Amino acid sequence: MDAENNITRRRMLVAGGGTLALGGSVAYLASRSGSDEQGYVPDTFHTSEETTGFGVELAGRPIAGESDAPVDVYYWTDYLCPFCKQFETETLPDVGRDYVDTGEARLIVLSYPNIGEYSMPAAVWSRCVWRQVAEDDPAAFWRWHGAAFDEQSESGHDWADEETFTGVTERTENVPLDAVDACRRERGDAIRKSVDADLASAQSAGIQGTPGFVLYNRESDAAGKLVGAHPYENFADALDQIREA
Repeated sequence: MDAENNITRRRMLVAGGGTLALGGSVAYLASRSGSDEQGYVPDTFHTSEETTGFGVELAGRPIAGESDAPVDVYYWTDYLCPFCKQFETETLPDVGRDYVDTGEARLIVLSYPNIGEYSMPAAVWSRCVWRQVAEDDPAAFWRWHGAAFDEQSESGHDWADEETFTGVTERTENVPLDAVDACRRERGDAIRKSVDADLASAQSAGIQGTPGFVLYNRESDAAGKLVGAHPYENFADALDQIREA
């Protein structure tokens, strides 16, 4: 591999102004705990049954943005991950406004349960919520998604349990708790297999922690990787590089 290339086909790592291999480390540690910013709710959404050129399965995964956006942002997350919450509150709203809502990128939410015992059940909740609202009110998923992150405690991950996620679902407008519960009972095994597929695609891309991202130019087949709660400037720079590759 040519070490001078910032971007190559499909498996190169890019962040900031150069090639960067972060592994499982967190690149950005500043925190604004107690921020009252609202979570990001995209302007556009769609569903897809395709497997992308990067090998990521899209069926059943929440997708924000236009279907023909030139860049994919694969976002591996865990609702118990504090750095994922940091990304959601500090970086995602601006990335969404400037890239997803403008048609430059689409954002695919993928599961990477790795923090605690309830990480996998939380991922199943998420998939079942999306299944119930994707056609009629996809914004409801993002309201639920933000509310789930809002439940995080600063004292660990013991907060995550059936009662907490039931409460989030009950309180989120247009998310039907009974249908979500039925999905969890009837489709839980299939959803866990799809989560395993998310984990496999993350590992093949060298993602070893959350939040983890692959930025993929669908036209040129160029890709880059970011791991950690990067600030907006880093994320925007990486997206611009991939978009122009």
